[in-house]
Amino acid sequence: MATVEPETTPTPNPPTTEEEKTESNQEVANPEHYIKHPLQNRWALWFFKNDKSKTWQANLRLISKFDTVEDFWALYNHIQLSSNLMPGCDYSLFKDGIEPMWEDEKNKRGGRWLITLNKQQRRSDLDRFWLETVRF
Repeated sequence: MATVEPETTPTPNPPTTEEEKTESNQEVANPEHYIKHPLQNRWALWFFKNDKSKTWQANLRLISKFDTVEDFWALYNHIQLSSNLMPGCDYSLFKDGIEPMWEDEKNKRGGRWLITLNKQQRRSDLDRFWLETVRF
């Protein structure tokens, strides 16, 4: 069996003058300086699990908050898809500072959207419906 030596790239000489150091630093992108795209509002994603042995409020959990497009996608890519949630479980997306309950003053005149899907639609359409709803 033949072996292949790994390809190596010579390391450039370290910068010696202040000007070279500055130029060198400007070429490397610092992840902290990546531009994020802010949203108009900060949002909170909530999860509800209908456990009959607990109070309604005890079943409600704040998952995370986000205020940039990039943070939304990071969160979305790390949560279970809606179609994989157990029956009786829900996600809720609210502006930060508003809790997903009727008792919150800002929800007094609010409402709730419910979509009823058969099992086939749940598998084929639910995740797309959820994503299209939260993106707008």
